[in-house]
Amino acid sequence: MANFSPAFIDAVLEHSDLVRLIDSRVPLKKKGKDFWACCPFHQEKSPSFSVSADKQIYYCFGCHAHGNAIGFLMAHDRLSFPEAVKTLAEEAGIALPEDSPTGDQEDLRPLRAILEKAVALYQSMFSEYPPAQEYLRGRGLDVDTIARFELGYAPPAAQFLSQKLGNDASLRRQLLGAGLVSSRDDGSVYDRFRGRVIFPIRDGRGQAVGLGGRSLDGHEPKYLNSPESALYHKGRVLYGLHQAKEGVRRAGRVLLVEGYLDVITLHQVGIDYAVAASGTALGDSQLEMLFRVAAEVLLCFDGDNAGRNAAWRAVQMAPEHLREGRLLRVLFLPDGEDPDSLVRRHGAAAFESLLPAARPAIDFFLEELQRRHNLAAEDEKALFLHAARDFLKRVSDPILREVYEQRVQDICGLATVTRRAAPRVVRKPSLNASQGPSLYKTALRLLLNHPEDPAWQTLDRDLLPFLFDSDPTVKNLAGALDILANMTHLSSHELFAKLSVSEHAEVCYALVMTDAGGVEDGASMQLEISGCVARVNQRLAAARSHFISRAADQGGLSALSEQERAEMVRLSRRGRWKDV
Repeated sequence: MANFSPAFIDAVLEHSDLVRLIDSRVPLKKKGKDFWACCPFHQEKSPSFSVSADKQIYYCFGCHAHGNAIGFLMAHDRLSFPEAVKTLAEEAGIALPEDSPTGDQEDLRPLRAILEKAVALYQSMFSEYPPAQEYLRGRGLDVDTIARFELGYAPPAAQFLSQKLGNDASLRRQLLGAGLVSSRDDGSVYDRFRGRVIFPIRDGRGQAVGLGGRSLDGHEPKYLNSPESALYHKGRVLYGLHQAKEGVRRAGRVLLVEGYLDVITLHQVGIDYAVAASGTALGDSQLEMLFRVAAEVLLCFDGDNAGRNAAWRAVQMAPEHLREGRLLRVLFLPDGEDPDSLVRRHGAAAFESLLPAARPAIDFFLEELQRRHNLAAEDEKALFLHAARDFLKRVSDPILREVYEQRVQDICGLATVTRRAAPRVVRKPSLNASQGPSLYKTALRLLLNHPEDPAWQTLDRDLLPFLFDSDPTVKNLAGALDILANMTHLSSHELFAKLSVSEHAEVCYALVMTDAGGVEDGASMQLEISGCVARVNQRLAAARSHFISRAADQGGLSALSEQERAEMVRLSRRGRWKDV
């Protein structure tokens, strides 16, 4: 039986699209921020089966079936766990680990560790090489931005990295596996990146996966990326996504630009929701990744012919991704400008003033298609109609498809398309509508949606057992915090992946799927979380004080440890023995 590593399973789930997976088997209807259908696991007349595109989970309010993409395939398609993982990996274009006699897979931790060491080493070399500093200063980057994006410098010596980090055969194999060095026919190795400014490339979870390098000494190619490896798959990486997550959440949109320096310059001036493709043109997996982080995606291209051709290629893959609630826009910059040059010459306000001019992707497609056909000639009009209709058939959102089908009819001077009435979906009443959530339920909801907030580190989770009898939700809160404490990279998506195999899964899934959500301001959300944590800590302190006081009442102060006596005095002085 296949023994997939946790890292491989995480990667498969991260690149899977649960909404598309379920919709291909059970037609879904978008309502609010989630998707709904009649549950495929029990008989019902009105929809109670909910799918979250944001969390990549499903939950049925009728039969309480719940899970992630792997769990759905196991339950619906009756696949084994290995079969479900393999199916998702193949759909996401992720190569399966090669089978070995022991069933083991390659451990990526040594490769990640040596890549992190290389990033740190190149950063240290940057401070010692004035030409690299002058180059980035000339591009308008300040010290804080250089540090935030971990920019570095690779010296021109062919053996620099291998001498610093490859002291034995095992380490040299790791350098090769991480794509940091290349090998000669005689078995010797040489640095892949030489005489280049280094751009570390991280995945959406913040893990280092590769490097980009910009030549400073005139050597070609001008830009060089890590080769495909166990860590780096260029078609599944977006440069700057890790740094952009907060900006994307705040702006409600994500902006795709073409170059690494475009991303960095935009972030420096406050347009911190920009990302870029990594070493390749925008691909299908990357477009889905963009929609996974924001409902509105802006594709920014240069205004020349190369930019328009790149936009045309990008829009070709769009229809299947255009589900209800998603917006895909195309923005062309003035001729001769890219985001980096435009911002440095004219400022952030000038760039942002162009954003409202971004066109819907299908508008651009139809205009470009018209430009390529002479609609005055009936035969070319027919070719236009064939191409436009074939494109629109692939659009996932039926209402959007219908709107543009009418547009195509109007362009060609044909009869109006007969509109179909949309099926009515019965709204499911919210649970416990008459009761407000408890403090602990509020805390759990906030934790599930915002596990990355630093306030959770200040919650006295060791005291939570004192409240287990007062509210059953506290056990689930403690369980989620325990899982969070063992996670390296904090994200709601990854937390739910870990929760899916825990005893707390059903309660957590139900809570977050019941949550109405809404637009959240970053600062106010941080205040809400910190305030909630403070109130939970007050109740924990009160419960702990009550426990100590009861022990003292029953056995006297002598029954308390020195630490408990000191704690009782401290809590009493702060007035935290009262229930709040």
